[in-house]
Amino acid sequence: MEGISDCMYISELKIDGYKNCNEESTILFNSGLNVLVGENACGKTTIVDAIRLILRESELPYVTEEDFYKSFEKEEEKRNIHIDLKMEKLSPEEKITFLSWCNAEFEAELHLEIEKEPNPKGYFKKSIWGGKSKASAFEEETYDYIDTIYLPALRNAEEKLTNGRKSRLALLLKHQYTEDVRKEKLVEAFSDFNKSIIKNDDKKFSEIEQAKKDINTAMENSMGTVFGQSVNLQFAESSFTSILQSIKMVFFPHIGEIDEKKFRDVAINSLGYNNLLYIATVFAELEVVNKNHGLFTVLLIEEPEAHLHPQIQSKLIKYLQKVASLKKNLQIIVTTHSAVIASSVGVESIIYIKGKNNGILSKRIADFGLEDNVKKYLNRWMDITKSTLLFSKGVILVEGICEAMLIPVFAEVVLKEYNQSQKNKLPLSIEEAGVSVININGINFKYFFPLFCDLEGWEDERLPIRCSGITDKDPRDIIDIDEEGKKNKKPQYPIESEEVEGGNEAISLVDILQSTEQARLYVAALKTFEYDLAMNGNFALMATVIKEGWAKGDENKTGVKADCKKIIDLNNNYNDDEIRRRDAKFIYEHIDCNELGKGIFSQLLLEKLALGEEIRVPQYIKKAIIWACGGNND
Repeated sequence: MEGISDCMYISELKIDGYKNCNEESTILFNSGLNVLVGENACGKTTIVDAIRLILRESELPYVTEEDFYKSFEKEEEKRNIHIDLKMEKLSPEEKITFLSWCNAEFEAELHLEIEKEPNPKGYFKKSIWGGKSKASAFEEETYDYIDTIYLPALRNAEEKLTNGRKSRLALLLKHQYTEDVRKEKLVEAFSDFNKSIIKNDDKKFSEIEQAKKDINTAMENSMGTVFGQSVNLQFAESSFTSILQSIKMVFFPHIGEIDEKKFRDVAINSLGYNNLLYIATVFAELEVVNKNHGLFTVLLIEEPEAHLHPQIQSKLIKYLQKVASLKKNLQIIVTTHSAVIASSVGVESIIYIKGKNNGILSKRIADFGLEDNVKKYLNRWMDITKSTLLFSKGVILVEGICEAMLIPVFAEVVLKEYNQSQKNKLPLSIEEAGVSVININGINFKYFFPLFCDLEGWEDERLPIRCSGITDKDPRDIIDIDEEGKKNKKPQYPIESEEVEGGNEAISLVDILQSTEQARLYVAALKTFEYDLAMNGNFALMATVIKEGWAKGDENKTGVKADCKKIIDLNNNYNDDEIRRRDAKFIYEHIDCNELGKGIFSQLLLEKLALGEEIRVPQYIKKAIIWACGGNND
């Protein structure tokens, strides 16, 4: 797990009756960094707000009627809100500090109940207690040892960076001033400055003095000496709080600039960089809090990717990962929709969140018991494209670029055909179904399927996402031994009537996955994706694509273009299996070659399909698409 394993952290949160939770939902956390992923409206913000509520985060508004669970389907009786939080790995000092919150195992427990009926003033009664018993003694002062820092998703960075009561900069400066004598010196400096303006002994501020006199004269003339008021002019109130709130931030677009004349107001800065300045201010505050007085700090960040380009997203989350691993008693909880962020952290930091009818389903990848080699592989290969599976309703794993490009278009054909014959309809496209096609660049399915099911056969729940894989059969080569005893390998190009043994090691997963709830692997009936596609009645179309994509030759002479034309002229009408085998072999060999390549072939084929050409999708691909989109092939 990420972070320092023997430090205090929030280990468990239970939510009942709050927002989208009508039944108790349990969320388990890691120490250090936690990245909550999932689609919109799944409950990520509910989790963050529940933590803010029970830890009394300063910027959380009052509980309102809207915070109580409401069903979208039917009217249900409103229930009390219950939020329970548990903290583990307390040090001896922390056990003493949080003693009134501790259970028999010296885990700190905090419980919050909010009654469903408001009082006559419209407020909802809250009850909060620590430990197991509601009747046990509870020390409110213990909250002083927990710092909760929150960055909202829809943050107004400019507002938070400018001066005023809501200034994040003022909050940082407040934490910086730990000694009263230092506060007094700051106040004294501002007071002296204001006094110098008022007195104007050296006549440096005559204009300000004249403006003051003009206002007082106008006040006396209009209101008289009885009703009028006297005014003075100064640049800031001489209290510590007001001074901090009057300080503003300015910026220069490059690190290291010291010339004060070059700095500009944050109002003219970009949204993205103002967000970075805001986050940096919070990090600075975090550093001070952690150093000065806080026993435990929880940093809650919703959608740190807001207004940031991918490279900065990656750098930011890696910084958070580093901070979480080095800082004692710091826990960071991040919610995100960004595949960049999800791909930039270790898989054991990820917590998958999914909404269900009456609550929140939470799956901590750290609980999956993944073997070290699997974790290492996933952490290397979970790039931006592959990490989209964490935000999907379904996943199709494929071997290469050809499948990755063509499957989404094939799906439209398959789903339309399926819906014509089935009562329970599926979405019309994989996009509509929320399905991601993931190119795993080979046959290493064994490293990805453990995210969805236990390959050892245990009834172990993993990510509640349907996952199908598409893989080639790759028949074993025929070994011929010539008269001299030399072995010669001969590739097989089978037809439907021939039984051939697959050489693809991934095929061994088929039977294992068949017994799982979430995952399936579908294998080409004959040889490979391209070969089977041709044999399924797509000879003419595929030969046309090869002919048009082949740079050299003349269809009226000999060569590749001429051979393609012969296949096209047959128009998929074959009476001889050997000729079918020959032509499928020709197509297979001329797709996967330097002169064309799978990527170019796929692109040209897509252009044909966009113009209305028909494609006949092999059965194993149909099954993979239907399964991932929520249908049933079994």
